[in-house]
Amino acid sequence: MDITAIVVAIIGSGILNTILNYFIATSEKKNKDNCNIQQALRLIMKDRLRFLCAEYIQQGWIYEDELEDIIVMHDLYHNDLHGNGFLDEVMERVKNLEIRVNGR
Repeated sequence: MDITAIVVAIIGSGILNTILNYFIATSEKKNKDNCNIQQALRLIMKDRLRFLCAEYIQQGWIYEDELEDIIVMHDLYHNDLHGNGFLDEVMERVKNLEIRVNGR
C-alpha cells in the first residue's frame, strides 16, 4: 500500500467521523429540545386541568361535552405526557358531578 492511499484513508475516516459526530450531536439536541417542550406542555396541561376541575367542582355540575373534553385532556396529560397521579382524585370528583346536557 502506498503512502497516498494511507493518507486518503486517514483523512477520509476523519471526515466521516466529523460528519457522524455532527449528526449525533444534532439528534441529541433535538431530543433535548423535545424533552423540554414536553415538560412545558405537561406543566401547562396540569395547570389548565387544575383550574377547570376547580371551576366545575365549585359550580357543582358539568356539561357532558365539557366532561368529554376534560377526560381527553387528562388522558393526554397522564398517559402521553407522563403526568403524575395528582389529578386523578380531582378528576374523579369532576366525574361524579351532576352532568347536564348542553343546549348549544
